[in-house]
Amino acid sequence: MLNEIVKPGDFLLAAPALAGSYFQDSIIFITECSSRSGCWGLVINQPVHMPLDEVFKRTVRATNRSIPWDMEGLSRHLHTFFFGGPVQNTDPFQKLSVCVIEAQASVFTDAHEVSKGVFLSRVPLDMELPVSALIAPQNKTARMFFGYSGWGAGQLENEILNGAWEVSNPVPYEVFSKKRDEVPTTVNSFREIYERSYRAR
Repeated sequence: MLNEIVKPGDFLLAAPALAGSYFQDSIIFITECSSRSGCWGLVINQPVHMPLDEVFKRTVRATNRSIPWDMEGLSRHLHTFFFGGPVQNTDPFQKLSVCVIEAQASVFTDAHEVSKGVFLSRVPLDMELPVSALIAPQNKTARMFFGYSGWGAGQLENEILNGAWEVSNPVPYEVFSKKRDEVPTTVNSFREIYERSYRAR
């Protein structure tokens, strides 16, 4: 029954019942969903602007000599990251460091295509991120997330049936092919932009 209610590629819009909670006014992209193991996804409207060298103290360095900017100046470069949710480094993601969503193509060879043209990568702590490629001027859509949002088997289904979440299904590519700094920051703004898209499907 869960898959009839929500599936990978859907979006959850927080209902008024979640006012005052961590998820107030949250928009969550569902990345995996199973009636046996539960669901997880990423909050896409909690951006934070941080200097790259504060996040990647050891990994920010040039990997391509043709990159047209000074990597030494990255300490002054604010980048848009996202808080994907309150869960960090727990089973089954003990080694999870960062989740990355990319549109059209991915810099990772083992990226999972959640929806047509939308790719997800889960990057473990012991793997170096290709930071240069992810922040390149031509790649304004790549989104890096810290943490994730997860539900045990049947938990999300119950929350939806009890009115905590509205399930909406605009075309994910239409959402993630936009520049990361143009993401809607509220449930209402998300509806205004994408309502026509998901009602037409």
